[in-house]
Amino acid sequence: MSDKPMNKSRRDAVKTMLGGLAAVPVMNLVATAAAYAQDLPAVTMDDPTAQALKYNPDATAADRAAAARPGLPPEEQFCSNCNFAQDYAEEGWLACTLFPGKKVKSEGWCTSWTLKQG
Repeated sequence: MSDKPMNKSRRDAVKTMLGGLAAVPVMNLVATAAAYAQDLPAVTMDDPTAQALKYNPDATAADRAAAARPGLPPEEQFCSNCNFAQDYAEEGWLACTLFPGKKVKSEGWCTSWTLKQG
């Protein structure tokens, strides 16, 4: 048996839980701050992730039909209706969770396109 009284261990557990809960909003602010900053660089065609995902800033020039992504017909698939896209302060651009710290064209497309819910 432990020499510590039961109340002390409960108190420590409550403190730890409250500390963890208080840290969640702070971590969320830090994680999303980059997505809302107005000076994100654009994804370029020579970016390794862009090449792997076949990102194209002009969806009409991308081979969307060959990728056969479910949800919408290929001609209606754009970054603007993708689940990975996030709002961005600059018109025509979106932050994308697939390209952390970078922005993508709202009329772009990549092979990871997934229909936005809602």
